[in-house]
Amino acid sequence: MQIKTTALLTDDEITLTFTDKPVTPWGGMVLFAKLAKELGLARALRESLPFTLTSPNATDPVDIIVAFMSGVLTGSRRFSHLDRLRHEKALHFILGLRRFVTDSTFSRFFGRFGQKQVDEMFSRLARWQLSKAVETFEVPVQGCTLDLDSTVFERYGHQEGAVLGFNPKKHRRPSHHPLLAMLADIPIVVHAWLRSGNTSSHRGAVQFLMETLDLLPERLKICHVRADSGFAVEAFLAFLEQRSMTYAISAKFTKGLQNKVAGMREEDWREIAPGIVVGEVEFQAQGWSCSRRVILVRERTPKKDFVRGRELFDNPAYVYQAILTNRSEAPEYVWRYQRGRSDCENRIRELKWDYGIDGFCLKKFFSTEAAFRLICLTYNLMVIMERKLGNSIHRTLGVLRSQVLACGAILGKAGRKTMLRLSLKGEWRDQFMEWIARLSPSEKTNCVAVGSG
Repeated sequence: MQIKTTALLTDDEITLTFTDKPVTPWGGMVLFAKLAKELGLARALRESLPFTLTSPNATDPVDIIVAFMSGVLTGSRRFSHLDRLRHEKALHFILGLRRFVTDSTFSRFFGRFGQKQVDEMFSRLARWQLSKAVETFEVPVQGCTLDLDSTVFERYGHQEGAVLGFNPKKHRRPSHHPLLAMLADIPIVVHAWLRSGNTSSHRGAVQFLMETLDLLPERLKICHVRADSGFAVEAFLAFLEQRSMTYAISAKFTKGLQNKVAGMREEDWREIAPGIVVGEVEFQAQGWSCSRRVILVRERTPKKDFVRGRELFDNPAYVYQAILTNRSEAPEYVWRYQRGRSDCENRIRELKWDYGIDGFCLKKFFSTEAAFRLICLTYNLMVIMERKLGNSIHRTLGVLRSQVLACGAILGKAGRKTMLRLSLKGEWRDQFMEWIARLSPSEKTNCVAVGSG
């Protein structure tokens, strides 16, 4: 069957026809497959599974997980989107999948997860991936900084835990309110919880941090914590102080703190940059067991410019920031150090926009959490792959998808050998060969294998 058409900008005739050859636009997934093979992903998944399937016709759970991860990496944002990969025979061969299951099979698989299964599986996987990250990245001798942040996943439908709560963008919209712990020195997600939409930021924060610290390998030590104002509560602060951990946490401008700021004299402020002055006070909020150091930053707000902070005292000319800390450095150092926490917000945006972490939702709460935490694992694997490819600056999955994973390929035969012919030439072919060599430095690369045959 042939179809006649013309080019968009010219009258050149194009004849459309069809082929049964296994062609895929995701030839670059061989890099992910090679990385996963080197790290031992399949073995780690199999050893972490909290259940076994007894049916002789059941699909291997590891195949289901790898298929789900491949769907996330190639742009799927819903379980129904995964169905488009069912006919990608070349991609199946790259990943070693005997078959690509339907979206209903994905739903049934994640439906097996309860709280116990989620905790068992992902605590084992977290320890495994952290050990691999430590082998890949250089760990600071003085200890790492842990960034804590929460976000909002809007939900459409009737799912467990999707209830009304704080939602800055879509008011009166049911949501989930997940909590994530991310390393600042090694850009990976250490731990994550999915929570109901009406949960406050600090709810379960102490237990969450205890679980996070328990996952760390021996070489990785957390000495510093940064968080937003939702974590500035007595129980959490006392836990950090008991563990001798330094912290820099955004503070809320309660009435008592505002009175402290209003009582400061002009000589209590010190200019560190044009329009920016800093100061500090000792403050004990209601419910605190002791007074604590609060760093104050006052910035002049230029016209048509965005400055983070809050207006106080009905004076729009200035905005104020407050940072609760037990660090002993100068106020400007603590302020600049705490500003580094904003990078974790960029990672959350990437998880939403590129990985679709807020899109894979099922009716059961812990089924949704299993998918949520599996996407965090996928994100960490891509961070490790990016470092092994030689990228010193983090690039989002959207960039990696267009420059690394998206590559036309045809699966075929050359005698008795199975060949994957990639549509690359020139500098792109040379770059791809360099990436292959970086992922397997001990192996000799056969350049003829990806020739133009």
